[in-house]
Amino acid sequence: MAGGRLSDRITVQRKVKGTVRPGVVAERWADLELEAGVPVQLWADFAEQPGGESLVAGRDEAVRLAKVLINDGPSARQITAADRLVARGAVWKIRSTPARSRERANVLEMSCEEWVKAPDWEG
Repeated sequence: MAGGRLSDRITVQRKVKGTVRPGVVAERWADLELEAGVPVQLWADFAEQPGGESLVAGRDEAVRLAKVLINDGPSARQITAADRLVARGAVWKIRSTPARSRERANVLEMSCEEWVKAPDWEG
């Protein structure tokens, strides 16, 4: 970790249902908002770790893993494993719900994996 500097900006996204056209409802990803019009963006300590391999579209791809630390607070406590993060120009699947860090009481930590072929992502 970078010594807890919290120098990476992350955006939290959640699946929402919306009307595509009359009578057609579809799910899509949208920035999580606890207050209307204000997306949840947090400072994080985002440390990538050597990963393994994953089968994507019939071929092996390298997997990027990350350990993410964020300050505990109302916004951070809203994050679930069903959400995703946007950071460092990539989309990251949350592999573990944020939990209190063993090293620091005011910090939550979670594990993430880069989403190689994220749905509806144009980054």
